[in-house]
Amino acid sequence: MSRLPSLPVLATLALFPVAFAVRLHQHHAALLYPDGYQYLLMARGIGEHLEPTTLLGPGGDLFVPNADAAVKPVFPLAVAAVHALGISWIDAATLVTVVAAAWVVTASALLVRRLSGSTAAGLASGVLVLASPSISFWSGFSGPDPLAVALVLSAALAFAHGRAGLGGVLTGLAVATRPELVLLALAGGVVARRNDRARGQLRRAASSALLTALLVFVVLRTPVTVSDWKLASLIPIALVALVLVTRVPPRMALYGAVAALVVVALVVAGRPGPATLWEVDRPLLVVAALALVVLLRDRDRRSHAFLVLGGVLLLGGVYLVKNPTLARYFALLLPAAALLAGLAVGALPSRFRAAGVAAVAAVAALGLVNQVPGSRDHDMFPVVASGIEERLVGGEQPLVTAAPDAYGFWLPEHGVRQMRPGARGAILLDATQRLYEPGLTADGTVVARLGGAIAFARPDLEIDADPAILVSGRVVAGSGRG
Repeated sequence: MSRLPSLPVLATLALFPVAFAVRLHQHHAALLYPDGYQYLLMARGIGEHLEPTTLLGPGGDLFVPNADAAVKPVFPLAVAAVHALGISWIDAATLVTVVAAAWVVTASALLVRRLSGSTAAGLASGVLVLASPSISFWSGFSGPDPLAVALVLSAALAFAHGRAGLGGVLTGLAVATRPELVLLALAGGVVARRNDRARGQLRRAASSALLTALLVFVVLRTPVTVSDWKLASLIPIALVALVLVTRVPPRMALYGAVAALVVVALVVAGRPGPATLWEVDRPLLVVAALALVVLLRDRDRRSHAFLVLGGVLLLGGVYLVKNPTLARYFALLLPAAALLAGLAVGALPSRFRAAGVAAVAAVAALGLVNQVPGSRDHDMFPVVASGIEERLVGGEQPLVTAAPDAYGFWLPEHGVRQMRPGARGAILLDATQRLYEPGLTADGTVVARLGGAIAFARPDLEIDADPAILVSGRVVAGSGRG
């Protein structure tokens, strides 16, 4: 007969409905382009024929996800499963994202409580995750990031409770949600091999993780490719580094970890992505640094600090290679700061614990003051799609666009094709064409000109609010600014 959860566990689980309500309020109606639309079309394909590819309307192109989205099939799989219950695609993606983001808060608290034995420490960690402005903002976009973090924390929680098989399954799902998380799995395997008690569970966890990830990719027939050799090369480098680190004495490993952290801090200080996090989440990062000092001086908690710090350094290296200018990727590492802070609260002597909780409360309050509410405004794609839908003459002409993924989602009854020289149809000259295909334009008759409430945020954060022009004709070389 299974035991009922204890009162402290129930108190920690009570974070979930609170976090769900907060994250739902903070959710953005707009989707990140092209990521959000890639995942929604993958979900549509999975719902149609259990494969993340789909036709973009009658006579339209075959959608195949780009290399970055193709290796992350778990989020669209979850969205397709929720959509099968009768929920719209947008609402399904929102629900999966919000539930995952709320569980990140709760799982952080449960994990710290399990490792420290302190409910106050667990709640401190969860509240810091909930209050972080960067985590709140980037968790508000429908996508795989909150789900990936939720799966990693859930796997760690399963391992902390001695459930190696379940931990392996969750690890495999995490890797199929964000593939760079395989580095954490490999690091965990290297560390576990040094522990006689954990070595016995390693084989079960590794086989479960590998089988789960393979099943996801094989069953969905995901078109997996490696798009960046620099990211792929990090895996063997990281493995060698891990083997070397785990063979040195603990004191040398401690000094090496601190030195590595200082070097990384100096390297990333001037990069726009980490610099943005430092500007927005400085109180949390300062508290995490102080917590790291406390934990590294505690013989019993030092190993936990090493594991968290090692994961941050591994993934931080990946994100520096992938895109050092975007804060979104580095925000994935911020729950680690909350974990360190919570573990440090649990490691403090009882006479100092109240002061630690007060410091966490102050940081959380500062984070709540700097919160950015979720935007209720949609992006330009549904606005433009609704404006041109009635002008696509009975579906006789395909829509030719530089953003076939976005318009293929919003116009499922119309054929949508990629903009290429010589392509004929209803050619859309909009912000995506001006960004991605500036050397192409259209020769023909202007059918519609849409302006007003249309704006597109470019990757350099510049806003393109110029009109969208629909031309019946063919694509030709030239300037297409309308």
